[in-house]
Amino acid sequence: MSVVDFSKLYPDNRQEGETVLRQAQLVMLRMLKIIDYICRKHDISYWMCSGTLLGAVRHKGFIPWDDDLDICMIREDYERFVEIAVNEFPKDMMLQTRETDPHYHYLPLPCKVRDKKSFILSPGYEDEECEKGLFIDIFPMDRYHKQKLPFMFEKIVKVYNMFICKSLDAIYFKDESIDKKILAFFHPVFHKLVLQYMKFAKKLIDRNRGLGTDCRLGHGFDTLWKRYLRFDDIFPVVEIDFEDSKFFAPHRPDVYLTTLYGPNYMTPPPEKQRLAAQHAHEIKPII
Repeated sequence: MSVVDFSKLYPDNRQEGETVLRQAQLVMLRMLKIIDYICRKHDISYWMCSGTLLGAVRHKGFIPWDDDLDICMIREDYERFVEIAVNEFPKDMMLQTRETDPHYHYLPLPCKVRDKKSFILSPGYEDEECEKGLFIDIFPMDRYHKQKLPFMFEKIVKVYNMFICKSLDAIYFKDESIDKKILAFFHPVFHKLVLQYMKFAKKLIDRNRGLGTDCRLGHGFDTLWKRYLRFDDIFPVVEIDFEDSKFFAPHRPDVYLTTLYGPNYMTPPPEKQRLAAQHAHEIKPII
């Protein structure tokens, strides 16, 4: 357990939020500060990604209607973080992996950091017994080839993984359609296929470590997301403002955000498309 008194260094201020959503954001912000502290202490690189990075650039903090927070780490830093964080987090936080939480079964996303004094019910988790506190997703990033043919093979591998993972998830939504009900029937088959794929993915991960910096970076072979950037679009990471602090971002945030959201990412969507709590059925920042 951590010898740092994070309760004094980063006091829990969730009760200062004027709305449930803002309280949840304050919980996640505190968790990010603690993650940032640990990463700086151990020279581990991370960067804000997806809507979190968009919020940092466009709003200097959370997107006002957003209820989650995402960061990325290159594979070797991710592995070090998972090993270190278990012993560094305060008692009110936990590192959630399949190893630390035997009830956590979501194979395509291997790691979350959870707050233990809150509750969030995400789609598909209704009957799960895993820890369900507010969380930060941590995405491992792997190296991919620059060369056309090997990269094409790697992208096909990721498409296959997306298919079997989405098919595996159908069991959580089997009442929505006949197609999902059929896929849910074959859940044991897809589960076995995903486990087999994970073994194959590990070989690709280890092989591609040798690419060094002459490569693309993309979401891990063991995740289902398909986003690819040049290594020097990410590294060296840079500090940018987010809420009341500075955290790390990709070296070229504009390239990153344009790749994900298109050239008009600085223009907020129409109000009717701003979905609060879009990642959850229920949020209780204070329990």
